[in-house]
Amino acid sequence: MPRGYYGAPLLGTLIGALLERGHNIVAYTTSSDMQPSTRVSVSGDRFKITYCSARPRAFRYSEGRWGRAADAFRHERVALSQAMQNDAPDLVHAHWSYEFALAAIESGLPHLVTCHDAPQVVLRHSPDPYRLVRYFMARRVLDQAQNLTAVSPYLKQKLDSYARVPITVVPNPLPTHPAHLAASTRQYDPLRPRIAMVLNGWGALKNPQPALRAFATLRRAFPAAELSIMGSDYGPGGKAESWAQAKGLTDGVHFMGPQPYPVLLAKLAESDLLLHPSLEETFGMSIAEAMSLGVPVVGGETSGAVPWVIGESGLLVDVRSPQAIVQAALEILNQPRALCDLSARAKDAALQRFSPAAVVAAYERCYKQALNEGSAR
Repeated sequence: MPRGYYGAPLLGTLIGALLERGHNIVAYTTSSDMQPSTRVSVSGDRFKITYCSARPRAFRYSEGRWGRAADAFRHERVALSQAMQNDAPDLVHAHWSYEFALAAIESGLPHLVTCHDAPQVVLRHSPDPYRLVRYFMARRVLDQAQNLTAVSPYLKQKLDSYARVPITVVPNPLPTHPAHLAASTRQYDPLRPRIAMVLNGWGALKNPQPALRAFATLRRAFPAAELSIMGSDYGPGGKAESWAQAKGLTDGVHFMGPQPYPVLLAKLAESDLLLHPSLEETFGMSIAEAMSLGVPVVGGETSGAVPWVIGESGLLVDVRSPQAIVQAALEILNQPRALCDLSARAKDAALQRFSPAAVVAAYERCYKQALNEGSAR
């Protein structure tokens, strides 16, 4: 099989939940390890997945072709749109407001586009030609899409002024955890707190430095405390570890790097607290995942959708301040009984708000509306 598109496990969760509710699903993705202009499909019980070839470079000329962004992913959009037209599903649910959404619109089929990020925010934090192309692609999607959802009220507010139609908020779905994780009853050891961080990318937006400084201070109160960091740039010898070594902040820190999804969930399940220092999230999947496993969270009080996701399941602070992070962590870790209550509250809130059943039911209402509007045209 082709490698496919490096993406979010939440799409597998959504597909599984839709199949359980009796729908027939066709999934479309792209893969840069295929021969040009090729397509591969595999079918199962009420499920089919189609891989369309994608150019391997963003801009650079390679093997007789310019890169994907040079023509706003036109080759990839055409291939995806043709595959959709050949299958002619009742409705196409496109995720992210870029090439997949444009392909859905260009297919002429009834469609729903789910936005997972704010293109103007992404461009502001990553001002490069690639993000500029993506920004204009998203602006076109928001102007032309017939039906739109966003994964949080924060993201809806960021996109409302660009969209031609009203935006409905539907959060991301959480996976159904394996039995051993769902039934986990870890015991908090106040002499050895286990703390986790899940971040992708060593950059200003993810804001990891204050959290690393905070953990070093926290170890004065808990000398045996451990911090496990997962995600790209956070592996052995990576940018995070190199920076921490230069600052003398590596004691008790495990730089794990990217991990398979089951390993990530297992590590979260054995943690007592999640630190999430990111300055902006349009949802915060790792926060919801930690909460669903009974892990309280310390996150940013002004970090986009973070306060909405955390709710009463943790503490909100100024994540630019190491001292503020330390104070919040101490408040939670120094009270074992309160931590236990917070853990139960986090799990209940996450499973109630972000369960696959709740999310799919919300999407089914959006599907019905999109199909009714399509038949009326």
